[in-house]
Amino acid sequence: MTPAPASQARGLMRAAVLYGAEDVRMEDVPVPVPGPGEVLARVDVASIDFTDRKVYLRGQHPMIKIPGLFGHEWAGTIVAVGPGAEARWRPGQRVVAANSAPCSPEADPACRQCRRGRQSMCENIQYNNGAFATYILVPSGLVRINLHEIPTDVPPERVVFTEPYACVLHAVRRVHIHPLDTVAILGAGPMGLFWVIALRQRYGPGLVIVSLDYQDDRLAVAEVLGASHAVNSKGGNTRELLRATIGRPDADVVIESVGAVESHREALGLVGRGGTLVSFGGVAPGPTLSVDIGRLHYEEISIQPVYHHTPADVAEAVRQLVTGQVPVERLITARLPLSELRRALQMVADRTTLRTILVPDP
Repeated sequence: MTPAPASQARGLMRAAVLYGAEDVRMEDVPVPVPGPGEVLARVDVASIDFTDRKVYLRGQHPMIKIPGLFGHEWAGTIVAVGPGAEARWRPGQRVVAANSAPCSPEADPACRQCRRGRQSMCENIQYNNGAFATYILVPSGLVRINLHEIPTDVPPERVVFTEPYACVLHAVRRVHIHPLDTVAILGAGPMGLFWVIALRQRYGPGLVIVSLDYQDDRLAVAEVLGASHAVNSKGGNTRELLRATIGRPDADVVIESVGAVESHREALGLVGRGGTLVSFGGVAPGPTLSVDIGRLHYEEISIQPVYHHTPADVAEAVRQLVTGQVPVERLITARLPLSELRRALQMVADRTTLRTILVPDP
């Protein structure tokens, strides 16, 4: 048997700690001890996404208290259960969790947003980070609501995308789409590709889905996953490219999945009469988007922002991932040990990978 690393034997673990903008350090930190209702899990696999890259560049995020543990997408194995945790949780179970939890159903009283069915806007939302580490502590509220057991025959890589896919399912559920609509998705990164998958799952083969991106390799994946058309929009007039592709210069629903002011502006220009701009890609507070109020009124243009997920969306994401309905193997384009986190962050910035999986160091 391979002996445990010296740090682990001393009750320490390797973990990424974010101190500020572009300042993340791999350190030995104490292994958390689960308190009442909490669970400690070994991280078997973590995923790095563009949100992690943005947090790294900004050095802060509402989800993280700086300095703080970093990373929010993971799947693993329970190693310890705190006192008072539900009896269904035990060491050895394979699990996946979301990165947050709203008010619990038994909360008295639940916050106003949860009472009105807007759990993604929960006033008491509890975030959890620390996926880029040997172990992660799952808080009691999250254990009760957003922790899910995974069958032993399901690879952890298949379910590590639970959180981002739940965000997309939340948006697809809330945005009104008619079967005769044309949907344009700006960005064929992982989130844009999740949109293609989720829309096909919900609306079937008849819905027209146009994927727009600057990279042909990503557009090729979009087509494989179900996009009706994949259009390279680099340096082109997007409205004219749409006209050449579908016979009209606009779409009924335009999804911004990039997370930039410029792409929001472009997306708004592609929305047709009676259509909807879905603001899905996150932009830091501060930038503004000019809107023609007259056009908004007379053409009944809607702007639908959608943020985060709800417990129901997380549960549905787990179900679809476990049953193999989501072809995640098309999205995993790199695997690196945890110690190469900085390299993984740079790969996201360079767009040389769709999703990079981080695994424990050998």
